Amino acid sequence: MSDEFDPDAILNDSITEEEYEGKRPMTPEGAYPDSTITDVRAFEPHEKAREKGVQSRLLVSFECNGSDVNLSTWINYKRPLNPRATYAKLLKAVWTDADTAKNKTPRDLIGETININVFHEEGDFGEWAEFRFTPAT
Repeated sequence: MSDEFDPDAILNDSITEEEYEGKRPMTPEGAYPDSTITDVRAFEPHEKAREKGVQSRLLVSFECNGSDVNLSTWINYKRPLNPRATYAKLLKAVWTDADTAKNKTPRDLIGETININVFHEEGDFGEWAEFRFTPAT
């Protein structure tokens, strides 16, 4: 791709159906070892999630050395913490010791390193990229 401005290229650039529907490309399936958490931001939950007690949606961003894939995922935040929740699984991958983890906040995740495996799943709301976390070695 050239860095030179080309107005014809812009004016002839069409969008995809996914872009029209507001969907972003899914994270490719695969392993992303030694990924560093670069950002954690909190947003209001979807209305249906709020009805189920979800307090926030966290947007967690990662950077994986050797990969130029945009790694980020939405995680529901709800207290009390369910051990099967994605947020709980992320915490356990980052801090394998309960004494260390018990005083940590979502902001403390920034700068921590974990392994990520991404799988594509299908469900009631369509297809999505499922992130699974394991401790980095």
